[in-house]
Amino acid sequence: MAAISIPMAIVMPLWITAGRVLFGVEGQLVPIFALTAGPVLAVLMLTAAVKITVNAKARRPFGAPLKTSLLLLGNYLLAAAFGFFVPDFGTPGSGSVLSGLAGEDVLGYSAALANPFGIATLFISVVILVRAFRDAAATRENQVSVPVLPVP
Repeated sequence: MAAISIPMAIVMPLWITAGRVLFGVEGQLVPIFALTAGPVLAVLMLTAAVKITVNAKARRPFGAPLKTSLLLLGNYLLAAAFGFFVPDFGTPGSGSVLSGLAGEDVLGYSAALANPFGIATLFISVVILVRAFRDAAATRENQVSVPVLPVP
């Protein structure tokens, strides 16, 4: 997961901000998210991703710890779901990706599901950021405590 964390930290906020446009659904929420939720998530996710990638490079074999990798995977799934369900408003072509695919009848479901997915995405992003710094500290401690053997 560490290898894809930096690209995903850019892709997922873009998906949440403007992914609906790919499905012909657009409205006033795209510029609002471009100024609010998109940058906040991008900063959180990019900071964590850089820290995780640097830490993964120091580990042998390369990679993030299992718990961190599972949190990253979960966060990508939550962010994908949030971008899929978040409804847009204000224009005749507004709605969500779900309502764009399944029809306007499911727009209420999109609105009901978007909030929990959005809150969970933000929460898990913060958890991953904290975990990234803790993993880095643990890796440094392990490297200091392991004696280096001289090469004969």
